[in-house]
Amino acid sequence: MKNYIVSLFSIITLLGLAGCKKSSVKTIDEGEIHYKIIYNGRQGTIPEELMPNTLIVKFKNDKSIMEITAPIGNNGIYNLFDTDNNINHTYISFLGLKYYYIGETGEIPPGIDPMEDMVLKKTDKVKDIGGLLCKHATAKLDGIERTFDIWYTSEIYLTDPNCSTPFKELDGVLLNFFYRMGDMIVEFETEGIYQRPVADKDFIKDNKYRRIKREDMDSIISKMMSL
Repeated sequence: MKNYIVSLFSIITLLGLAGCKKSSVKTIDEGEIHYKIIYNGRQGTIPEELMPNTLIVKFKNDKSIMEITAPIGNNGIYNLFDTDNNINHTYISFLGLKYYYIGETGEIPPGIDPMEDMVLKKTDKVKDIGGLLCKHATAKLDGIERTFDIWYTSEIYLTDPNCSTPFKELDGVLLNFFYRMGDMIVEFETEGIYQRPVADKDFIKDNKYRRIKREDMDSIISKMMSL
């Protein structure tokens, strides 16, 4: 009987520890978020399946990098943010050329419309995305009848994650959102959230990129997205 009680106590203890471990994952401070990219209003001639179709955000130690890459070639846009060191860099690799732009803290990266006409409203809706509790907001733009659903979470740890986006007033990492890029609306929908180690080298770009002005970076990104 004594052995039975000891065994039962051990099982209860292990279950309790497992429960603690599960709840401790609720705030993720290192990992990746994978998004699907959806184009609306694109007028280009290249088939969409050859356009950049995934966004991967890697984050660690309050640093993050957004990687938008095409399925062929070595074309991609990379936004690197490091709030502790006031880093807001945009890199682009396009048709064999490599450029970068250094932005100010809180500046919206090249290629992204600040959407100053956007009306953003927080709601009381919540839902689970990838095992994380997410909050909801709606967004409306001038001249567009559609209302956009925005989902974001505070269970991924990044300080002021939207300071360089049009969604500055939302207090959480964006999981389902959109940008206006030129004449297009580009939507991003989360496909997976992964708590995994991220290498320090993922936040370092090589020295083969040449620095250019914002207007030049805007022009290159516009051409890339409208092919």
